[in-house]
This record gives sequence, structure tokens and C-alpha cells, in this order.
Amino acid sequence: MRSWLHPVVLGLAWVFGAGSFTAASGPAETARPVRLDLDASEVGRKILHAKLVIPVQPGAVTLNYPKWIPGEHGPTGPVTDLAGLKFAAGGKSVDWKRDDAEMYTLHCEVPTGASELEVSLDFLLPPSSVEGFSSAASSTSELATINWNQVLVYPAGIPVRDLLYQASLTLPAGWKLGTSLPVASSSGRRTLFEAVSLETLVDSPVICGAHFRELPIGKGSAVPHFVEMAAESDEALQVPPQTRASYDRLVAEAGALFGARHYRSYRFLFALSDGVAHFGLEHHESSDDRVPERALLDDDLR
Repeated sequence: MRSWLHPVVLGLAWVFGAGSFTAASGPAETARPVRLDLDASEVGRKILHAKLVIPVQPGAVTLNYPKWIPGEHGPTGPVTDLAGLKFAAGGKSVDWKRDDAEMYTLHCEVPTGASELEVSLDFLLPPSSVEGFSSAASSTSELATINWNQVLVYPAGIPVRDLLYQASLTLPAGWKLGTSLPVASSSGRRTLFEAVSLETLVDSPVICGAHFRELPIGKGSAVPHFVEMAAESDEALQVPPQTRASYDRLVAEAGALFGARHYRSYRFLFALSDGVAHFGLEHHESSDDRVPERALLDDDLR
């Protein structure tokens, strides 16, 4: 299990692996952000629907599906769960092919006059029996942890820190979310996030669910800290007073020990469920922590 107790740890595998995240190129513009609209309305059926609009120039274009994932120390991108892939430009279908040697790489020819490539894809979320890290079980009918690397492709040959993505997320009715991504606007079930680099997007998971609670911790800290929880029940979101006091001390003690906080805010994202894989994974401004449903209530689990 990965430790999640150190709130200022960067995802070192992401930092050192970023160069491996790109491959041979096709022509693409970087001035305009890629638009990524993720529809999680059917997350209870373990299906995510994504649509991307990628600025391009006519001609040969190469796209990659993320292969090297933050904190996982290997080529673990779940390409086998990618489905329903379709390309279009100017309202017409565009043929594509997978690279002959690299299963994570896709090729297409953008027609003359087109400035955008539209990509539609589905991601099939794994069942509760699948273990591991971010590509393991991450959803039930009541909650989900969204990892953006699972639902996107990106133009090859451009450093991920130089690619801008503006994402939106549509949730099932009544669900709420928590993430370190800055929110641009929210209307009904849809949240639009501000444009960020692809590096930042993939390093910023979202927790969401029908039973949700945001708990501020570290009172008095100049930098905001939160525990953001999604659970199978409202009961599981209750935090005993002594546990909350420990979380407050964690923030104060980390500040005293390190003397600086290299983040705008920090959010511990807790998925409290017996139907997801259990582990902890650090990101720059949040953590991805998945624990049993009663982890905050039962002494032996807490």
C-alpha cells in the first residue's frame, strides 16, 4: 500500500516519467486548449463517455493514450478498457488506425480545411474484484474516483506541460464532487474546470458521489486543507472528534516540520467503500485514498 500521510510529496514517478509520456509527433496547435467533456451519468453501469475537441492542422496526426501514470512506476495505462473510439472532422467521420508496434498510439489523416479533430471514446470501469492502483476498481453505484488519464488522448510530440486541456464533468443527479482542479463554473450536474496543462489535469483526480462531505482541517493555516469524502452511506461520513483533531494536528505539524507548503491548497480525497480497491496515491495538491466504508467509524479499521 502507498503511504498517503505525507501531504507535500510530489508524484515523483510522474515528474521523472513525464518524458516517457510523449512519442513521435503529428502537427498540432497548442495555443488553444483541448476541450474534454466527460459524461459520468452512467458511472453506476461502470461506463464513462468522453468527447474531445483537439486543435489540429490538416495532414497526418498522431495521438497517444496515456501509458505512464503518476505514481505507478510502469506502463500501466488501462488501454484494454478503452472502447467506442471514433474520430471526426468537419462533421465527417475520419478513419484511424492503431500503430503497428505501439498499442497506445493512434494515427489518422485530418482532411483539408479542418482545424479541429473530434474524438469520442468510452471507458469501461473495472468491477470490484479488480485490484491494483488507479486502473483498479474505482466506482460503485454510489461513488467514483475519476482519473483523467483514463478518458483522454493527446497529440504526440509535445511536452505534456505545454498542452492545455479544459475539462468538464457531468455527474449523476444529486452527486457532488471534490478535486484540486480550479472550477470555472458549475450549472446543474455539469462542472466546467479552468484550463490547465495536461500534466496538471492527469495529476488531479476527482472524487464524487451521492453521499459527500467536505471537511476543512488545519484551522489557522494560511493554506486551505480539506478532507473530501464520498461514501456508500451518510453514516460513513461521520468523523469522530478525536480523528478530526488528529487531522488538524497533521496540518500544523507538517508545516512546522517542512517550513513551507508547495501547493495552493491540499485535499485528501477519501473513497469510503468496500466496493473499490484500497490503496493510497499521492498527487501534487491532493491524494487518492480508498479505504473500507467504515474506516472512520470502526477502531480496527481507522
